Amino acid sequence: MNFCFDCDDTLYDMRSPFDQARAEVLPGLQADPEAFYTRTRAFSEEIFDQVQDGTLTVDQSGVLRIRKACEWWGQPVTLAQAEAFQKAYRRAQTEIRMAPELEEWLADTYSGLWILSNGPDVHQRRKFSALKTDRFFPESHTFTSGQIGFAKPDPRAFQAVTADPADFWYIGDNYQNDMEGAKALGWHTIHFDRRHQGSGPAADYVVHDESELTALLRQLEGEYNV
Repeated sequence: MNFCFDCDDTLYDMRSPFDQARAEVLPGLQADPEAFYTRTRAFSEEIFDQVQDGTLTVDQSGVLRIRKACEWWGQPVTLAQAEAFQKAYRRAQTEIRMAPELEEWLADTYSGLWILSNGPDVHQRRKFSALKTDRFFPESHTFTSGQIGFAKPDPRAFQAVTADPADFWYIGDNYQNDMEGAKALGWHTIHFDRRHQGSGPAADYVVHDESELTALLRQLEGEYNV
């Protein structure tokens, strides 16, 4: 039995470093924290292809999305403020951690563990380092779209992990990229809908936090080993 995880908003909560940067650089911003964060992620998705192909750097995309989000909320920020936010955000990303219950399951499981994450290779692997994923995931089992040249939901991204997904489960937060992409190739799927954005038929299971996720993983392993 093999479980392949997305990284962002799956192995850790992306809002944690984002909220740290907001409190440090934009403490007076009048916007609902969850709604504001979700808006920045929507802008991030719009320009992801430009990051993937190298047209934009990670930092340039971060500056652009925070300026667009603040403008959308009617509270525009200067370029200097946006750059300061991105710097604080990148610094906070070095302090990201997995939830204790997820780490406990990862330490206990005998299932195969994999990571497949969209994003520039160096940038994503900095997050892997901060999360200390090498405690649980073999280096040969960690893949990024920047490394392999294809981003989810492109079938070639999933095929870089395995050509035989009958025994593979993909766990991710993005319904289109993760669930629809994996299901189209015959993977089993678990939608980690942390932000409660809604799911669909491509998800075999839906969970909303690490407690629900780890309970499900233990259930699946128990059924598999009967």
